[in-house]
Amino acid sequence: MDYPLIANILLAISAFLSLVAMLRWDLLMLQDKDYSNKKFMAWLQESDETYSTKRIIPMAALMACATSWARQSWMVVLLIAIAMVAVTITLLIVKRKALFNLRSTATVSVVLGLVATCAVLLFNAHFSLEAGMMLLLFTAFSYVLAMGANWIASKLTKKKH
Repeated sequence: MDYPLIANILLAISAFLSLVAMLRWDLLMLQDKDYSNKKFMAWLQESDETYSTKRIIPMAALMACATSWARQSWMVVLLIAIAMVAVTITLLIVKRKALFNLRSTATVSVVLGLVATCAVLLFNAHFSLEAGMMLLLFTAFSYVLAMGANWIASKLTKKKH
């Protein structure tokens, strides 16, 4: 069996699931801020969101993937994948007061996330370690994807006079 390939595939899958869960979290927060990027950025700066555990773990996982240990041992990659599954589960069990309201912003954000994910996986069709690393990077900075999607949605829904 090709254990390194299996570990890389598991890392890509766990990072993708973590990206989806993180985008869901960011969109809930964006929804709480009335889909205003300015209010969302102010909240990001006031809170500990940009350096919270759910953002630090993907960054630490990304750095761990860049080490020679991850390149030499498939078990390190598997441990990183397990850590990302734990982040995903933690994000999915958090209950919010407001329900998630699907809007064009959510749609565009999910599409951006999926397009970015597919682009990375197609670029590295052989599931190299770098595919998982790119997904981890997108996960750590998913709030940038959410704000970009919100900006695109605001431009698409803006009425022309």
